Amino acid sequence: MFSVVSPGFVYTDVSRDIVEHDIDVVSDLWTFDDREVYRGSRDKKYTHANVYWLYSEELERVGCVEHDPVNHSKFQTLWFHENPFATLMQEEEWESHDTIWATLPQRSAELFLANGWTTPTLFLEHCLQGPTRVISPSMLMKMPEVFECVKCSKKSLTRFDHGTARPLDFPSKEKILFLDDDMIVCVPPSSSRVWSLITQLQPLGADSLPQEQVQEQERQTAPSPPPPSPQPSPTPEQQAPSQ
Repeated sequence: MFSVVSPGFVYTDVSRDIVEHDIDVVSDLWTFDDREVYRGSRDKKYTHANVYWLYSEELERVGCVEHDPVNHSKFQTLWFHENPFATLMQEEEWESHDTIWATLPQRSAELFLANGWTTPTLFLEHCLQGPTRVISPSMLMKMPEVFECVKCSKKSLTRFDHGTARPLDFPSKEKILFLDDDMIVCVPPSSSRVWSLITQLQPLGADSLPQEQVQEQERQTAPSPPPPSPQPSPTPEQQAPSQ
């Protein structure tokens, strides 16, 4: 999940397990964003902010609070969500729909499944010759490079002879699919920052649609892939610790 105190920093350890240095910590009950949680001790491996993990009554990790390293009174609370994009972007309105296999035409789904193209990266690999693009949470943290032959126009995410590296392009905004690691189609809220993030990483194609129209089309249908080629959330305010 993206840090708010230090934009650009990404927390990659977002498992629900209690971290080792909090196992024997005795914590008071705190209230953040109207949620009662236990706060662990400072996680000293982070230097961009003073980070404390938050836990439920069952000692399941549910988020963290990050304090400005200079002004400790300035802080942000980050929460885990069921949807990985919601966790990454800190936008709980993300929706999880069906798997991509349930939304594709049967022939396309059978083709991808039969060939083992069943991860976001492999799915994207076989969509590069057309306008469809796949984005997974890990790709938002680091976009993959595309290697292209200027003579034959072959494209691949894997380096090959005579392939020139370039950023992943997005020919059409309406052809962008957000897939989690389980190949679940995820839909961002209309106000999502994901579009501005993608634009920062790589400008969208000139034929991209207005955002409102894109969102409506994404909710109605998922585009079919071509045949294989030969603002940060508002600052939360901490309430007094529960007694």
